Amino acid sequence: MVVIVVLLIGVLIGLLLAWLLFRRAPAPPPPPPPPPPRIPDQFDPPALSGALQTRLQGTTADGSAAVGVVGSQVIWVDAGDEVLVHLDSIQTRILDRLVLISVDLESDQTGRTPLIVSFALGNASDPAGLVVATDEFPRGDGRLAARWGQSVQAAVWASLLSLAQEHADERGKAPVGISAAPGTLTLHAGDFVKATA
Repeated sequence: MVVIVVLLIGVLIGLLLAWLLFRRAPAPPPPPPPPPPRIPDQFDPPALSGALQTRLQGTTADGSAAVGVVGSQVIWVDAGDEVLVHLDSIQTRILDRLVLISVDLESDQTGRTPLIVSFALGNASDPAGLVVATDEFPRGDGRLAARWGQSVQAAVWASLLSLAQEHADERGKAPVGISAAPGTLTLHAGDFVKATA
């Protein structure tokens, strides 16, 4: 009887050891998904208007970020001249290979009036990369266009380029293009170009 008890205890210990050795550890939980990107791949006209409004707000005169700024107007100053930019007036229209952006400017001489910037881009099947064509001056009041038109064009294009750069940075890639199809502006990111010797 003692032999049977010892034998049973031995078998139980053997089974316990086998179970401990061959049992699988529970799989670790999967890592949490990455947060969704802040900059989407595509913009419709209202979303693009909002993104441009934020970027055209700019920085303060000392170069610091305009944190906590309330309001929808900024004053641009250049060579002693000033113009009031109505950020809440920004409207966009996205056509095939063309983006139109309207921004209201206001000066003492002209009152409030829109300047309309047009950018000719590529589309998904005919990408133009980060190259754009535009008019010499935006459409609108000639006095405002002559004095502030190229500044508006440069600011709006710089805003689009900063969107493309942030879009690519979030994906660990390089900005490679901006394209326009009716109702949709698309940002394209790709692999970094490596130079070989």
